Amino acid sequence: MKKLGMTLMEVLLALVILGLALGMFAPSVVGSMQANADNRTRAQAVAAAEGWLDRFRAKTLDFNAFTTARTYGYGYDYANDPTFVAAGDPSPASLNAEWGRYAFRVQTTLFASSPQVWRVDVTIRYARVKGGEASFALSTFVDQ
Repeated sequence: MKKLGMTLMEVLLALVILGLALGMFAPSVVGSMQANADNRTRAQAVAAAEGWLDRFRAKTLDFNAFTTARTYGYGYDYANDPTFVAAGDPSPASLNAEWGRYAFRVQTTLFASSPQVWRVDVTIRYARVKGGEASFALSTFVDQ
């Protein structure tokens, strides 16, 4: 008599092997998802730091106001800061939503006096998805 199909033991053995294979790949999938989330958070932090540099390039912020380094902590209220209100920022309140998740250190240094060229340094700190904190710095030169 010809036997059709698989026995119960063969099915159980196949399921055990499949379960072990999936169990080995699960940590790498989770790690990959966390790395992607960290990269997305870093990209958003870079965009926020570029926002600072863009404001200096557009000359909407006073270079002299930042010759002594200024620090803005997590959750800082930019809407009530006279620096941003006076700069004519279209919506200082929107900066709270955009920049509130980050901490910044901003400093300007007069690099050359004729013509005036300023060096702008922005250091940003942000919370990583995996835990802990990360930081980086961006700099640019702006002629006034």
